[in-house]
Amino acid sequence: MVAHDNTVMNATITNATPSADDESTLSESTPIGTDPQRDIMSDVVPDVTPEEVPGVTIASTPATATVPAEEMKPSQSVTYRPMRWNDLDDIVREFDRTWGQCSAAAGTPVSMQISRHFVLHYLEPTTRAIIAELDGRFMGVTLSRVAGEPLAFPQAKQELAAINGELNRSTLGAKTLSETEQWHEMELRMEREIDINDVARGEIELFLVAKSARGHGVGGSLWRQAMDYFANCQVARFYLHTDSSCDVSFYDHKGLNCIAARYAADHPEDGADMDDIFIYAGTPENTR
Repeated sequence: MVAHDNTVMNATITNATPSADDESTLSESTPIGTDPQRDIMSDVVPDVTPEEVPGVTIASTPATATVPAEEMKPSQSVTYRPMRWNDLDDIVREFDRTWGQCSAAAGTPVSMQISRHFVLHYLEPTTRAIIAELDGRFMGVTLSRVAGEPLAFPQAKQELAAINGELNRSTLGAKTLSETEQWHEMELRMEREIDINDVARGEIELFLVAKSARGHGVGGSLWRQAMDYFANCQVARFYLHTDSSCDVSFYDHKGLNCIAARYAADHPEDGADMDDIFIYAGTPENTR
């Protein structure tokens, strides 16, 4: 989800993990979309009619959710819609702003490449993606996966292979990619050790909220829409990865339980900059 060892970012769900404040702005009754399918690269909550993307079948998603005007600053409204493939660059830029400094490639062109790798890595298995916008500006995104549901962006796999090829063309890129893939494998090992995928059909792949979105209720709204999606797909349990570089108190506040932990102090071989890594799990109806 999101932490790393100064060269790698564990990105599952934490970006600027929304704090409890992010929920206060949005009323629980705020309308949200909850249908599954849409464009190939979806990272968001459904909210528009299905669109055609060259070579891709778009999953349909519900209508746009607009934050009540009285809960927003004058002349500002946050809208939520299914992700489109051309949203990819905005997500990558925000990902890099949020976690790029955690990579050994920080401040170099490789940083944006590895951020693209991360976003595509989480997008590849995504079955629903929702984007939050404020006056047309990117404010956040959630990438969710439900086992057995159609992929939102099938082309993500090919794009991921392409960016990995670019990374491997430079010494720094190859080193950073290798460390990143070790991070991904570490997460998979943690999943296997607790057999989480045998009991949880849903996963939050990426939960990213822009710093400029704080105080607009974006985090809370994106979260509730993801929970509605899981509930509509009859997901009894879901999980996510996160780490100590994030505000894990958000998940505690939401009622999730930490079911697996890997403490850096117990693994000096990972390096001094490694964060503690966690898997949190919960049920959609109890974590809104």
